[in-house]
Amino acid sequence: MKKDMIRVATHIPLLVRAFTQSEGDVLEMGTGYFSTLILRWLCEMSGRTLYSFEGSKGWYERALKKSKPFHKLIYAPDWDKTDIERHWGLVFIDHGPNWRRHIDIKRLVNFADYIVIHDTEPESDKAYHYSRIFPLFKYKYDFNKYKPWTSVVSNFKDVTKW
Repeated sequence: MKKDMIRVATHIPLLVRAFTQSEGDVLEMGTGYFSTLILRWLCEMSGRTLYSFEGSKGWYERALKKSKPFHKLIYAPDWDKTDIERHWGLVFIDHGPNWRRHIDIKRLVNFADYIVIHDTEPESDKAYHYSRIFPLFKYKYDFNKYKPWTSVVSNFKDVTKW
């Protein structure tokens, strides 16, 4: 596998861990080769519903070809109009544009048991502005074995010892 492909999948260990710890519906913001497929499999096996919001028409159409009854795929050309303010067992944040992510995390701060966030290494803060939202959470864990880093945050579940 190409090194670049491995870089886009560094979130998988933490995403799977958070899924196994969580209950209820799953929100994926930004579809991808790895996250969408894995979350679909996990949701199908556990009887949970996956809601994938995608702002790119190309990625939306690619994901739409694989949608299932338990996988709700929503085209989101305007992230401000997405209906995401409700309880989620797990949220995965990996959508574009990069600068938008911290805005949507802030919208979800009191609605998600776990929020898994990709690309959280400190040198990426210029692009993602995660330093603006991390103080809003009681608990945080960084999976920093591989770059890019992935973090999980929560105000409801202690993830500090993961």
